[in-house]
Amino acid sequence: MQGFIQSIRVERKLVGFSLFLLLASALLGYANARPIQELLQQAGVWEQLKQAANSIKQNPTFANTFAVIFLNNLRASAVMIGLGIFLGIFPALALISNGLMLGVVLGQASRETGLHPLVVFATSILPHGILELPAVIFAAAYGIRLGITFARWSLSWISPERLLQSKEDWQSLFARIPYAVGGIVVMLVLAALIESGLIVYLSSIM
Repeated sequence: MQGFIQSIRVERKLVGFSLFLLLASALLGYANARPIQELLQQAGVWEQLKQAANSIKQNPTFANTFAVIFLNNLRASAVMIGLGIFLGIFPALALISNGLMLGVVLGQASRETGLHPLVVFATSILPHGILELPAVIFAAAYGIRLGITFARWSLSWISPERLLQSKEDWQSLFARIPYAVGGIVVMLVLAALIESGLIVYLSSIM
């Protein structure tokens, strides 16, 4: 646990930047819910969510619900970290996409219920995303770090001094990333347990 906290603390600037991207895109999604929803539909984002929802609906057991939620989140986090090597572009875009979806959902739910968006967030989204959202932010931060490290390594060949610094950057990243990944996986497991329990419970009383 201490290793995970330390690994996140080292990347606090990128964690803050990732949080900013998520919040800024959420505000954009909320302010422009209708056109952005159409854009996300065209990009196939909503279709992926529907597939996951249909998989849970067809077999609404706790085990299946947990597996669908956890595996989808784990896959998304792994892709964000791994594809971050391409200059950190993909994790940044993934954060923006998630933020836009969050904003659109908040906007729709707020209009339909007449509740303030912060109330909707606190009562409907936060219970599901209290661990999932931070895990996504941490995964994106490390994906961006991987891209920065790779970019510096690519440029370091023009200078022996930079090459030495780049080697130290890689060593530092490889020392931290197991703790970060381990912590993210634990958070996703707990998030899936919470969300699965809520979904199964709500299904049983409806």
